[in-house]
Amino acid sequence: MKRMEKLNLTEIKPEGWLLDQLKIQMNGLTGILYDMWDSVGSYSGWLGGTGESWERAPYYLDGLLPLSYYLGDKKHWEICRRFIEWTLQSQDETGNFGPLSTKNQEQWSRYAMLKVLIQYEEITGDKRVIPFAMNYLKYIAELSETVKIREWSEARIPDLLYVGKWIYDKTKNPEVLKLMERIDKHSIDWCDYLEELPFPRPASYYINWKRFEEQTSKYSLEEMAPYHKTHIVNVTMGFKHPAVRSTFDLKKDYEKIAIEGIQEMVRKHGVVSGCINGDEHLAGNNPVQGSELCSVVEYMFSLQTLIEAFGNTEFGDQMERLAYNALPATITEDFMGHQYLQQANQIIVDDSERPWFNNSKESTIFGLEPNFGCCTANMHQGWPKFVNSLWYRENENTLMSMVFAPNTVTTMLGGEDVVIQLETEYPFRDKLKYTIKKSPKKEIIVKIRIPRWCKEPQIICEGAEIEINKHTYEILVKKQFNIEDQILVRLPMEIRHTKWYHNSVSVERGPLVYGLDIKERWEVKKEIAGVKDYYIYPESDWNYALSINDNVEVEEQEISAVPFSKNAAPIRLQLLGRKVNSWKAESGNTTEIPISPVDVSEKDEKISLIPFGCTKLRISQFPFYENK
Repeated sequence: MKRMEKLNLTEIKPEGWLLDQLKIQMNGLTGILYDMWDSVGSYSGWLGGTGESWERAPYYLDGLLPLSYYLGDKKHWEICRRFIEWTLQSQDETGNFGPLSTKNQEQWSRYAMLKVLIQYEEITGDKRVIPFAMNYLKYIAELSETVKIREWSEARIPDLLYVGKWIYDKTKNPEVLKLMERIDKHSIDWCDYLEELPFPRPASYYINWKRFEEQTSKYSLEEMAPYHKTHIVNVTMGFKHPAVRSTFDLKKDYEKIAIEGIQEMVRKHGVVSGCINGDEHLAGNNPVQGSELCSVVEYMFSLQTLIEAFGNTEFGDQMERLAYNALPATITEDFMGHQYLQQANQIIVDDSERPWFNNSKESTIFGLEPNFGCCTANMHQGWPKFVNSLWYRENENTLMSMVFAPNTVTTMLGGEDVVIQLETEYPFRDKLKYTIKKSPKKEIIVKIRIPRWCKEPQIICEGAEIEINKHTYEILVKKQFNIEDQILVRLPMEIRHTKWYHNSVSVERGPLVYGLDIKERWEVKKEIAGVKDYYIYPESDWNYALSINDNVEVEEQEISAVPFSKNAAPIRLQLLGRKVNSWKAESGNTTEIPISPVDVSEKDEKISLIPFGCTKLRISQFPFYENK
């Protein structure tokens, strides 16, 4: 059964740079989208209007609701409440609910709205939510036995099962497990998928997209080709399937299935930022292929679910890689624009024709709605839901600090209050300071994840029993704490070189990946209701190979009010590189990255790398040479 208990989202209070990041988000697109983008505005079908009636409003609310709560934003909370009240009034006698125009056509958007409702219940305690969700689970269980659940609704059943898991954790009602098992039979089996990856190559190997488009009027998507099984957002949502299935099925080692399956996916389709490449569909591990923003935030939510189910610290490492690299890199610093696709090696942002599987040529542009509006609606969940992955309760005596960012947790252990503040500038710095603000009058255990990149963690806690477990990657601190006791942790961050596509090398330090600091020239392409779409062009050289056997200089700068700022990057690495003149630009991308090690005759130059999340143009997977 599950290893960890997710804390109620009201129990973790974001602080420090993380709170600054949430404020930036609300001052950006998240805060204005309702008023300026019809897809989630007052005409939405989720308010009973004639507008968009599928996934966009639920996607938007999935981030806006917790964000409004964390910031105490009454205006945006009221917007959320209007959608929620309409939704709660829309359920019919069968258990189905939502806009009439889509009510009997698809189910997926209802799963998404239920994820909003369960957050609302955590915040308000609204007693209508659990019966409402139970009625829908019963409806789907019965419907699926007479009508085939198709396409998006079939592929994304694990998200509905997550809602079932949440209800079971709240109620311990065994009927929920039976409903989950019935519904699960009609899902794409992502557990089997992760046990033996069926698509190790890019989707273009399996699907001729041009022919596929010509035939979709005659055949449904899943009958023609593995459309939904290679769709990148479906895949990253599917990563949570082992976690939710393990709630009711104990026959397999679902933790092992999840870990090994995701590791294999990274080997075949992953890049250094933590993304799984998919320029709508699985795209291989070439660093010039695209990774969709929706897949980043959905992968993060799947990891949160996997941590809860299995308590494995490896998922915490993966969460930080995505949140601290991929997420900020694909959204503008003011949160007023985003990309549909990001690239690990991204040298130009424009509408050049790139070799995407089936996304448009505008997919890398930063703006309001590049390529398609799903990411415009869905990107808002990233940071707010990330907050809920910081702490977990392992048992009535143990709290686990799983992912690191500044916060205060207020919860209970064994019926007694516990309040712990974590002050830190992590991931930019290596120190964590936990201060006990309130604690039971008995011994408790505070566990702290050891990142796998950290060789020798350091810890001080006066009078505590301390164990460093390098097998489970956990620090265990046991003590009857007093108010203002402190746990001081240092996680030394050494320079690491990791290997990727074509034996390319990436530079990492702590949880951060580093990218070449390319001088950027931004050009406005168009402006809609005050939101600008941008092209970005390089104004410095990018085609460098790195020396991997010379020293790297680390320069730390003050962390600004914009945590992931290019001009005020909190860390800068200086190292040697040489130009590779044969490595050129072609149709907005680099040509094929040379296989390393490379033989280059150019002189050594000192080049600068900054955190991946601070870059909008970058090389993060480099060829390398060996200085002799």
